[in-house]
Amino acid sequence: MKRLILVSVILNAFITPFVFAADIDGEIVWSQRVELSTTVSGIVDEVLVNAGDKVEKNDVLLHLQSDRFNAALTSATAIKKDAKYKLKEAEREWDRAQELYERTVLSDSDLQLAENLLVAAQAVFAKAKSQYINAKRDVVESVIRAPFAAVVLQRDAQPGQVVVTRMHSVPLITIAATGNYHASGAVLAAVAGKLVSGQAISVTVSGKRFDGKLVSIGFEPIKNTQTYSVVVSFVTDGSLLRSGQSATIHLP
Repeated sequence: MKRLILVSVILNAFITPFVFAADIDGEIVWSQRVELSTTVSGIVDEVLVNAGDKVEKNDVLLHLQSDRFNAALTSATAIKKDAKYKLKEAEREWDRAQELYERTVLSDSDLQLAENLLVAAQAVFAKAKSQYINAKRDVVESVIRAPFAAVVLQRDAQPGQVVVTRMHSVPLITIAATGNYHASGAVLAAVAGKLVSGQAISVTVSGKRFDGKLVSIGFEPIKNTQTYSVVVSFVTDGSLLRSGQSATIHLP
């Protein structure tokens, strides 16, 4: 009897991993898909990419005509410099007024006047500094740069196009990340219950196998089915994949 129990335990040790291991069909989905635009209105000067182009992080994709933004920054810089000079002058006058007041050679009204001039100079400088920061930001945000390594999915901008962002953002370029992908599949509730977010799961695409990890397990069934979605995140060896491409998810 003991021998039968021992044999049963040994067989279970070898059989169990194969019983629960399974391959399921899946498809590639973008891990990051972003519609890019400018936060400022203007006229498109140049578009440097087309659909299908591969770009690296911080590559310039598009920029608006810069004359107006540069002129505003130059003006704001000069105004800020003048306001800073006048603030320093007001601070010196305030220090001088306090010294004279302590020596009882300055009246209360003259001291109050010096304080008023200082407060006014501080307000003017604060406003000038804010205008300078906004003008500098507008110069930066009139240029669209890639936020990460990506492939260009769609180009909706042309040179000369007027971009108005007052009411809402206008998508100009759509990109998807190429460094990281997701593989999406579906499993029955019994299988989903055995999975744990973060566990190692590999994915095969076009004959290449990639190591990944489980990032999402559905808790509501996929519409009109009795299955639940699972999503695996993985990094390729530089291979460029397409959304909707077939994949095999190797469950543990």
